[in-house]
Amino acid sequence: MKHSGYWHGEYRKEPLLIARIIVCVLALLFWTESTPGFVAAEPPALPLASSVANGDTVYIARDYAFTGPDQIPAGWISVKLINQGEDLHQLQFIKLPDGKTAEDFAAAMTANHTRLPAGIERRGGPNSVIPGEQGMATVHLDEGQYVVICGIPDRRGVPHVALGMLKALRVTPGLAKKSDPPHGDITITEADFSFRLSAPIPAGRRTIRVVNTGSQAHEVVVVQLAPRATVDAFLDAFQPGVATLPAGQPVGGMVGLEPGGEGFFTIDFVRGQYGLICFLPDLVQRAPHFTRGMLLDVTVN
Repeated sequence: MKHSGYWHGEYRKEPLLIARIIVCVLALLFWTESTPGFVAAEPPALPLASSVANGDTVYIARDYAFTGPDQIPAGWISVKLINQGEDLHQLQFIKLPDGKTAEDFAAAMTANHTRLPAGIERRGGPNSVIPGEQGMATVHLDEGQYVVICGIPDRRGVPHVALGMLKALRVTPGLAKKSDPPHGDITITEADFSFRLSAPIPAGRRTIRVVNTGSQAHEVVVVQLAPRATVDAFLDAFQPGVATLPAGQPVGGMVGLEPGGEGFFTIDFVRGQYGLICFLPDLVQRAPHFTRGMLLDVTVN
């Protein structure tokens, strides 16, 4: 089976496409490889911010920084990402190992932006949205020290986190009652390497449950496609640092979840064609998961 210029994950001889994918892989390698033993520091005292509106925790993304809470209660958290930048942005919650801080994480990323530090856990968050748009996700956060980052690459292939798009977060117990997870209209099951929908997605505002049953971290980038376009067409035109393409544009989804992870995202779907894509790289082959079949064309009626 052929996928976007690939045969079972092997590259066809298409230099421009290969170059784009290499840039994507280099920018995303830090999602799968870890740098051992970054130096710990004492956790800083973080003030409680009040970036909560209508029950949603709100983060504003700009080029290249986040504005939002420094501290939130543990439990199920509904997160709104507002993109006020000029580039695509996402928000990934990263739980740090015990004894590690945001300063340690930032130092490790400065030393080598192609690797995440050892022992981190991806806890999901709103995936890519274009400038002027918003993304919504609900994730479960345990007590501990976190960072929120954007891992999308710029035009040079440098992930935004390496440009300073990183914010410290403390998740604390006892500040509020733990909430229950939302109801999911549809479930997307992530596996190695595929997406499976529990039912067709109807038009309207839908909350989608995402469950990672694979052995690697996975994400869901939801792309609203142009009429008669396909996921392959979108990927063939994909360029890091370009927010919108003639074939379509990202409209949200769920960023990285560890194996066994679960989260929810909400999108106002309109009738037409959409695509689901996982850009995270394979632990073995290092190629993005979509080259191994983790992409799906979806019709919304």
